[in-house]
Amino acid sequence: MATKNPTNLKESSTSGPTTKSTKATKPAVPKATKKNYIRVGVAIVAITVALTQNFFRTASTDLGLFLGDIQPFNTAGCEVVPGGLEACEDIHLHRESGLAFMTCGHAEARKDWFPPMAKLNASADDIAFQDKFVIYNVATGKYEEMELAGLPKGTDRVFHGLGIHERSPTELTIFAVNHRRGGSVIEVLEYTIGDKVVQYKETIRHELIHTPNDILATGPRSFYVTNDHKYKSGANREFEELLRRPLSNVIYYSPESTHIAYDHVASANGITSNSDQSLIYLSACHGAGLHILRATPDHTLVDQEYIKLDFYNDNPSYDPDTDSVFVTGHVKPLTLTMGLKKKGVQLNGPSKIVKISKDVVSGGHKVETVLEDDGGLISTGTVSAVDRKRGVMLIGTAFSNRGVVRCPIPQGA
Repeated sequence: MATKNPTNLKESSTSGPTTKSTKATKPAVPKATKKNYIRVGVAIVAITVALTQNFFRTASTDLGLFLGDIQPFNTAGCEVVPGGLEACEDIHLHRESGLAFMTCGHAEARKDWFPPMAKLNASADDIAFQDKFVIYNVATGKYEEMELAGLPKGTDRVFHGLGIHERSPTELTIFAVNHRRGGSVIEVLEYTIGDKVVQYKETIRHELIHTPNDILATGPRSFYVTNDHKYKSGANREFEELLRRPLSNVIYYSPESTHIAYDHVASANGITSNSDQSLIYLSACHGAGLHILRATPDHTLVDQEYIKLDFYNDNPSYDPDTDSVFVTGHVKPLTLTMGLKKKGVQLNGPSKIVKISKDVVSGGHKVETVLEDDGGLISTGTVSAVDRKRGVMLIGTAFSNRGVVRCPIPQGA
């Protein structure tokens, strides 16, 4: 076996009787260069520390770390909508009729199949793939489960975000994200106020729409849709989650043109707009922030403002009566994530709703908390829809068997 020379052994010169070390000498480094090396090293350390601090600060907000117990706030008069609705993640209010459109699933089954949370057990019980399309009458407090006429028999129904386009005051086109086992798609539905069924029209698939979460309808066959992740599963997905990487995006879809409208988002989630769609509101739940965007004529989106929040924001909902946005989300999302791993255990995820409105003093926006709950009543809240005409706020939940909670409009909202 070959042996290495000890590092302190000198090699002998063969040129004469005198033996001296013949070590090569390195050219001297100028003092100025050494100082530059030191400056660069210090800068690298400073940047690394700053980025690390920012990452942990952001992650601690995302995960709800270091928070004490959440106390119910402004929940007086709130009650669960009776009838057994569960996991009603999105709610859209048709203000003229007072009808709220929502889709509801099965809270326990979401622990097996719900791709946005990387739950991918395709062998789950059938109930995991049999979501309901529900229309709730705010005035009467009653709801109906609607038939989806024309939807092929046996089609998976795992609904998520909704978007509604009003073709007329009574004729609606409804876009619904559907996480089928064969891949997530957008179902196109149509409904006329007063009908007893919702008509299935077509299914939209596109390579750019790979992890859809929520939809903002812009026409009878056009919309913006958020992709909440770049990766669907595997190690890349884990790293995307862990490092809060801004890899998700917003896609604009129409039959004529489909493209990336807005990119580099830290988990693009819910999306909505003001009445004329001159401003678009996008939740980035990793990083806990709300992007306020403007649309260009070619349907790309440009930054207008970014509002930092202190919780894991899910869906924004626009209130035209006050020109404000209500954002609902999770105060302790780590509780939610861990709860989804516990089969047969009811998930109580603390929830929060804030109102974002224009600040006449600063010219920007102000954020006000209007409701909080410890999860005992409102668990895993994802959306809030305000009906001022009838004095009601409806709150939807993603993973709760208390699917919809009805509240009087909270004080300050």
